[in-house]
This record gives sequence, C-alpha cells and structure tokens, in this order.
Amino acid sequence: MLSVKKIYVLFFGFFMSMTCLAWDGITIGKIHTIDVTDAENFAFRITFTNGEKFCGIHTWAFLNKSDSNYDTYVSVLLAAKMAEKTVSVYTTSSGGYCKIGYITVV
Repeated sequence: MLSVKKIYVLFFGFFMSMTCLAWDGITIGKIHTIDVTDAENFAFRITFTNGEKFCGIHTWAFLNKSDSNYDTYVSVLLAAKMAEKTVSVYTTSSGGYCKIGYITVV
C-alpha cells in the first residue's frame, strides 16, 4: 500500500513533468528563409518551406543576440539550411511572437 508520503512524491513528479513541457509549439520542417537584423529586433528569423506555423499562428520564429547560446543556434540552423535537413523547432510565445527555445536536426 502506498503511504501518503509516496503519493505526494508521485503527485509532485507528475506535476513537474507536465510543467517542464511548456512549449507553445513544436514545428517540423525544412528552413526556407533566414532573415537577419538588429541584435534585439528579432535578430535571427526563420521560416519553413511549406509555410508551417510556429506557436500555431506565425510563419516565422526568432532569436535575439542576447539569447543564451545564440551563436550555436545560428550555426546549427544555417548548417541545416545548407544541408537541406529537417529541423524540429520548439518555441515559446514572447511578446506576441515565437521565440526559438530548442532545436533538433534530423
């Protein structure tokens, strides 16, 4: 039989696993365009080939220069574009737009 303490631990673990998956969208596709502008003005933006939506509403997602690991994100996304690889982009809503928070190249 489960003790009250074990039930709390299970409940806490379940609750934490749900909050850790707080992405507003996961979009999969090939990069179509890359736009680059000022450091904090949605500095690095991508779109996908078939107009797939990020966060369910926008056709582009962004990074700003001040974002953690910015140079690595940009390098990986540029390499994926050049190699025509499929990319999974995990985004969160930021200021009404979709900010890139995690990527996977297939």
